[in-house]
Amino acid sequence: MKKIFSILLMGIVSFGLLNAQELICEVTVSAPDASKVNTDPRVFKTLENSITEFMNNRKWTDESFKEHEKIQMSIFIGITEQSGDNGYSGSITVVTKRPVFNSNYNSTVLNIIDNDFAIVYKEFDPIEFNEFQFTSNLSHILGYYAYLAIGVDYDTYADLGGQKYLQKAQDMVNLVGTSEANAYKGWKSYDKNQRNRYWFITHLMNGRYEPFRKAMYIYHREGLDNFYDDPELARSKVMAGLNEVAKVSQDNPNLPLVQTWSESKLNEIVGVFSEAPAEEKTAFLALIKKADPTNANEYDRIKGGK
Repeated sequence: MKKIFSILLMGIVSFGLLNAQELICEVTVSAPDASKVNTDPRVFKTLENSITEFMNNRKWTDESFKEHEKIQMSIFIGITEQSGDNGYSGSITVVTKRPVFNSNYNSTVLNIIDNDFAIVYKEFDPIEFNEFQFTSNLSHILGYYAYLAIGVDYDTYADLGGQKYLQKAQDMVNLVGTSEANAYKGWKSYDKNQRNRYWFITHLMNGRYEPFRKAMYIYHREGLDNFYDDPELARSKVMAGLNEVAKVSQDNPNLPLVQTWSESKLNEIVGVFSEAPAEEKTAFLALIKKADPTNANEYDRIKGGK
């Protein structure tokens, strides 16, 4: 009887652990140009399944997530070049979303296109990961984005709440950039791509740009999450968040961090202010020219609303 009870208990614990993971990650891997990639598409389907299992089944934090608390994540890998039998390069796009309280709407939090994706992969190779030791570029790119996704998501629920996991992402950059794997692009300050993994996390963790992280909390938790109860208050908090973004944008107008943010949020912000009173629209348009001057004209669409 004790043995049966132990087996049942182990099953319950295992079920709990399986449902405690942090990510709900959908993965797509494709190589659309057969002239540049001479590999059976089945290999990429196997890789797709392996990445899905790796991201969703691994425990990335020491905290327990309920099903509705899991972070919605999408990964799209486009293979554009092949070297030898097992070397592949291309891009990886990572998108994460978080629900807005009392609504069916999911707000995009992270939307990154990383053009420094390069891996060595043989079908059925396991994806092995050790955050303290380099194992493969594939596993460390995935680990980096897992920690980045979790850290940024936490920042939307608490002021600088994702520090612990963003630090893990930065630690991985430091590890890979100084390891025997330093031939891989995307991990170093002197790589030509200024929107690479190194610069994104370095800027995010730089105290000079801390208002950006504060904006993530103000904009999402104090702003969007209050729309159901008090739209006027919510818009004022979104404006407060945009004011923090404006501080960073004016400090460094070409900062990729802000550019990535605006690419994710432009249409959402237009939706927020389209139904605002005229005086709020006027104040918003004056502010957005400071926060996102590159796309300032795009926000003029709100003039056609209320």
